[in-house]
Amino acid sequence: MKKIFIVLLAAFVLSIVNPTKSEAIRFDGAEVHKDQTGKMTFTKDIKIYKKNEDGTFDSLVVKRNNYFKTYEIEKYDGKTFYQMGPYRVQATNLVVFKEIPMKIRASFYPNVTYININRNSGEYGKIFTEWRDTNISDMNGDQMLRYCRDTGNGLKCEKHYPGSDMKVLDTIFKKAGVRYEVTEDSEAKTYPLEGSKTEKPMPKGSIVYSVSDSINAFLCVKEDLEAKDEQCKWLPIGILKPIY
Repeated sequence: MKKIFIVLLAAFVLSIVNPTKSEAIRFDGAEVHKDQTGKMTFTKDIKIYKKNEDGTFDSLVVKRNNYFKTYEIEKYDGKTFYQMGPYRVQATNLVVFKEIPMKIRASFYPNVTYININRNSGEYGKIFTEWRDTNISDMNGDQMLRYCRDTGNGLKCEKHYPGSDMKVLDTIFKKAGVRYEVTEDSEAKTYPLEGSKTEKPMPKGSIVYSVSDSINAFLCVKEDLEAKDEQCKWLPIGILKPIY
């Protein structure tokens, strides 16, 4: 009896220290997951494909009105593509996509950051953060990112971006001035996106220094911290080894 009491007491203490999250975030009748951009259904049975590393393709037949989560959106050459697990689906009249509102997508992150992923916009890779005069507006029922800048005479809110143009992420603040060695041949990017423009090749053994921000598993770095005219470049965190 004494042992049972001790077990129950321990369980009670753990429930207080580590309470179970009772309410999931929901939208349109379904639970929303971190990094989810929307939900997708199809107006008829169709076959979708994924490309394997060896260049071959696998196909999957998806049924009409079946619900699927989407996590990535790509926009280029006037086309839109949705990532449905390993399968990539082009937006057509057979696809019904419902976007998760940005306010819900942003609620998963303490330091919300938005990156423009629309290659057709001319502002691909542009970074917006909520602590730099950015907020979300509801314009005629559509979620839009509103960008405001400080003109010196107050804020001027001059641009709006649709939510589907934005990848919603977190900014993780790293210690500035830390010295890193690049552990494999890589490319320094203009923005923290794999498809971003390459600023310069970074061969294995290169030395860089952290600036501060880490976004999308990339770290903002410089080769010379004293060079005021050197722009921050982005390298994958996984290939950087700190040197102490």
